Amino acid sequence: MKSTWQFYSHTTGYTRLFIDLIIVFLIAPLGNLSPIFQWLISLFFVMTLLLGVNTLAFPPKIIRTLQILAAISFAADIIVFPDFPKLTALTSLIAHVFQAIFVFCIMMAISFRITHEKQVNGAVIQGSICVYLLLGIFWFFLYQIVLFFDPFAFSIPEEITSNSLFYFSFTTLTTVGYGDVTPINPFAMTLSNAEALVGQIYPAIVIAKLVSLYERNE
Repeated sequence: MKSTWQFYSHTTGYTRLFIDLIIVFLIAPLGNLSPIFQWLISLFFVMTLLLGVNTLAFPPKIIRTLQILAAISFAADIIVFPDFPKLTALTSLIAHVFQAIFVFCIMMAISFRITHEKQVNGAVIQGSICVYLLLGIFWFFLYQIVLFFDPFAFSIPEEITSNSLFYFSFTTLTTVGYGDVTPINPFAMTLSNAEALVGQIYPAIVIAKLVSLYERNE
């Protein structure tokens, strides 16, 4: 009997992706310290995409195409046109749109695999944590897109930077909500509400799934 097609890989492990996401989580707030840190952050973002592509069960040609697109998004994210700031902002927008789509596909691939696993193992645990970290990164890209269309979408005591939105995304995801960064734009408000809901619901669903798998295999 022929098996049904699926877009997630059964053989890919998540250790490298997990380590990469932990590094992104740790260095992203340091982007303001030096341009080198900003470049490293962008580099690790593209590594996240490249490692995440391996979670997809697509033909090799499509995988290579996606890897090329990930590299292009990296170039678009770091390229700067000193005399044309609007063009620089536009290339960053294109990069963020591509990155958001990539991260969404990666999250779906890992989530579907976790859902279909029959026992608790390293892939399930690492994959669950990866998805949670990817959620924060996914919303970070969405906030960047909103900021392109409305530079005053967020209220913050100082100039809005990528690091501010990364910080805001994870404080919203974890429902900490310090209140130092707040959305003003209606779209930003809706996105932050949605992220807070996901931040509450996702851990509950994952914990229930892990407990059910553990009890089933006892």
